Formats: sequence, C-alpha cells, structure tokens
Amino acid sequence: MSAEVPSSAQLRWRTEAEFGDLVRAQFMHGPLRAADVSAPMDAGDAFSQAFFAWMRRQLPRCSRLNFRPQLLDTNAVLDTIAYQYSRADFEPKSPLHLGFELPEENVYRFRDAGAFQARHSLFVPTMLSLIERASYKTVFVRTPGWFLAEFACWHWQGEENCDDTYARELMEEYFGESGEEIERNLPSAVRPEIYPDELRSPVRIPGRRRRASTLSEHELLQLRRRCSGVQRRVCTELIALTRLLRRAGRRNVLHETYDADSLCSACAVTLTDSDRTSEILDDHFENKSQEGEATYYTGFSPFASTPGAIRRQYADWTLAFEIIAHLDRLLAMVTI
Repeated sequence: MSAEVPSSAQLRWRTEAEFGDLVRAQFMHGPLRAADVSAPMDAGDAFSQAFFAWMRRQLPRCSRLNFRPQLLDTNAVLDTIAYQYSRADFEPKSPLHLGFELPEENVYRFRDAGAFQARHSLFVPTMLSLIERASYKTVFVRTPGWFLAEFACWHWQGEENCDDTYARELMEEYFGESGEEIERNLPSAVRPEIYPDELRSPVRIPGRRRRASTLSEHELLQLRRRCSGVQRRVCTELIALTRLLRRAGRRNVLHETYDADSLCSACAVTLTDSDRTSEILDDHFENKSQEGEATYYTGFSPFASTPGAIRRQYADWTLAFEIIAHLDRLLAMVTI
C-alpha cells in the first residue's frame, strides 16, 4: 500500500476513537430520529437503523435505477479500492462513509421515441440531456452519448464527429481492419444506429431565439400545455428535474470525495435494441475486468462531524435523492 495512505492498524484506533463522537453529532445535528432505533446491538447498529429509516423516507423504491446505499468504515473502503492505482488519492476524513453500490446493470430501450420527436424536435434531446445531467449528479446512467463515445474511443481515436474517410483511414492504419468490418464500423453506419445526428446535434429551429439544443423550463411549460397522457407527464418530470438541477448548481450533492471507478451503471438506456450496443457493453466489461481496478461503487462520501457541515450534507443528500426519484420516474415512463 502506498505510503500516503495510513495503514489499517493506524486507522483502526482512529476509527474507534472518533466513531462514537461522530454518531452523537449525527443524532444531535442531523435529521436522524431516535424513535427509528430498536434494540441496537451497538452505536453502529443504532446509527445504521436511524440512517436507513431516514433514507427510506426520502427515496421511494426505484423501478429502473438499480443501486444499494451502503455504510462502510474506512477500513472497508480501503479494502474495496486496494487494487486501484489511484488509491493513494483517498484521504480518510471520517471513520464512516456512504457508498452507492451498483451490483448489476440492466439495459432499457426508449419507448416510442419517434412519437416524442413528432411532438417537438427537441423533446428527446432534452430528455437525454437531463438524464445525463441528473445521473452525473447522482448515480451514473449510460446513455446513447456514452455508447457513441465508447465506440469512438475504440475505433475512431475518440473523434465522435469524424467522417467516413477519416475513420476508414484510421481503421486501416491502426487497427488493421478491412472489408466488411470497416464498412460496418464507419460513422455513417454507426451513428444512425447508436445516436442519430438529429438527436445528438439537432438543427436550429427557425425563429427560435434560444441557441441551446434543449428546451428551457419556459418552453417545457408551453409544450406541456399542448400535450396529454404520457407526454404531458414526461414534461412534468423534465420540468421538475430542470428545477432541481438548477438548485444543485455546481455542487457535489452526494459529497463524494473519491471516484471508485464503478464497473456497472445504475442502468443503461439505448435508442434501439441492437447487437452493437450489446457488443460495446461486453467489450467495456471485458476491458474493465482485465484492468482489475473497477469496483461496484460509484464513490464514497465521508460523513460530516460538525453541526453546520452535517446540516449542509443532509440538505444536499435530500436534494440528490429528489433528483434520483424524478430521474427514475422519467426513465420508467420513457423506457421499456
């Protein structure tokens, strides 16, 4: 283990000395309720009961996002990241950490994307943008943008916007591909299947002042008035996510201080049900397995110990769980 990271023996006495103080501070200054604790075996059990009871009140059961919140002491975190090159970057500032475990990955496909596009050319681009923004703030979701970026890294040296001529030269020179394999992997064949240009880079709408390729909150409110059924409900969720993400700003609302390089995502979303997306995922999992550094956690958030920091942390976690709840509802509406 790197010299910058304290040994397990050094950390153990720190953990034992600090843990009781941390638990008392959490109950005194946070939203945890003693009434949620029943016959605890020790301070850790009491804290776990109260914390997960609080979390259940914030976060409904998800139907698309697959993750498990876990409490880990510092030694458990060190065991989890023991084989990562970046483990020396982990600075244990608390004896206890919150982690989101991503145990497996389910793949969902967009339902009736064409019907949403027929309603408004920026409807689906707005959905994808908000899904990505919400997932970056909370638990990672693979989107068509991720699949295209991953494919471009493997075949076009990361140039997602390259043309067929450039891509053909790369694949012939660097990868030794030829014939049918090259034709199958050209941008003109791949992008329409994974992430069509009309969704990835939609053309500007004549007379529209806003230059962004997504709908603003005001435009979503106008669109909702013209919609009914599931499209109206989707607009409502997009508006809610827009407002929540505005509140979050640039803050790290999960308070993660270490990226654990998760093997899986909370779920993957594709535009089509194709063999190509399955191949990209299979290659990703194989590559990560060979590296041997990936974990099943998104990252780790140290629990705060001072009154002001505790209140800020729980406020941000509440916001993060609101984003997760609306993100899951949106995904449930638009995917199968």
